[in-house]
Amino acid sequence: MKKLSTVAWRNLKRKMSRTVLLAGSAAITAFILFVSYFFVFSMERSIDASSSRLGAGLMVVPKGFGGQAGDMIISGTPTKFYMPESVVGKIRTIGEVEIASPQLYLETVSTVCCQTSGDFPVVAYDPKTDFTLKNWTATEKQIGKYDLIAGSEAGGKNYIYHFDNEFMEEWVTLFGKDFMLKNMIFPTGMGTDKTLFITMDAARELNHKKNKLDFPEGSISIVLVKTKPGMEEFVKRQIERLNLNVDVVKGSGLQETVNKQVFPVKMMSYMMIGLVLIMSALQVMTMFTALISERQKEIGMLRAMGASRAVTFRLLLMEAGFASVIGASIGSLAAGAALYDNRILILQLLQLPMLFPDWSTGILIGLGTTAVTTLIAIAAAFFPVRSALKLQPYEAIREGE
Repeated sequence: MKKLSTVAWRNLKRKMSRTVLLAGSAAITAFILFVSYFFVFSMERSIDASSSRLGAGLMVVPKGFGGQAGDMIISGTPTKFYMPESVVGKIRTIGEVEIASPQLYLETVSTVCCQTSGDFPVVAYDPKTDFTLKNWTATEKQIGKYDLIAGSEAGGKNYIYHFDNEFMEEWVTLFGKDFMLKNMIFPTGMGTDKTLFITMDAARELNHKKNKLDFPEGSISIVLVKTKPGMEEFVKRQIERLNLNVDVVKGSGLQETVNKQVFPVKMMSYMMIGLVLIMSALQVMTMFTALISERQKEIGMLRAMGASRAVTFRLLLMEAGFASVIGASIGSLAAGAALYDNRILILQLLQLPMLFPDWSTGILIGLGTTAVTTLIAIAAAFFPVRSALKLQPYEAIREGE
């Protein structure tokens, strides 16, 4: 087998034009496959992340404000209402609740963040229990008391160009206090994009200070609840039985809205993947049919020198596999480099909720794309090779002359 692979490799180097043709076809296929699946994967990842806020849990708000909960999440217009913070502790006593994270709606302020001016709602959150924002943030940075997170439209669209620079410092003054912009949130398509987030500890410390903030002590506005899988309805009933004077809203409706918006793009991407696979198989099959016809004399001579059908068959498929691996690797690498280097531009152009995978996941996608492209090439080459080997050696030599 080792000698056979050596012969296959030498054949590829001997006929560089033929090798470049096969590798180029595989490179184009791998490039398109990588890009298509990369976008699908990024969108599905963003939907999984948003499900923690939209569909996989519950929103608990003061009594009478349940009808506004969905509008607040989507539009980003926080209404000033409050309920006791003790509600969080009581919700956490329910065994089927995995996480309960409070948020506090503050003022809408006119300020400038990263050279972006406007009126931005300010929301206080608890970094220790948060399970919503961290799924959308650009980097995993430790958040201090006076650190700030900005939505993509609240200064983040400028900060996004250098969010991965650890030496980047941007200060924003809120309620008479300077906050450091520590992180940003990728576009979500919701009100989060226009919101500034500060820590709950900072909001409580600034409360009543110089009349900058004024909300009841020990209060919160909303509790985002993550339940065990499939237990949303049960937990909802349990919270209602606690008589906490609250409304409990399921997020599944919002999740369905996001899914409907993204579904056409996902389907187009899957159709693109399917068409690329079919096109690649037909292209390789056509190309190998022509190449095999060109090499009939060579194949006949090889058979006449004692090579069996099985050996010749493996040799030709090895050539197809080696050329495809080289081409697919180049195509996947080029696609990955282009996407990661231009990820900010892509996000701004598409305006879709997308969370790009990290480098390790990108490498796995590249390896998978290379493997799929190679397997398609080998499978497509199988039929013309098998057809050519049906001829007797002397027939193959005569047809190749």
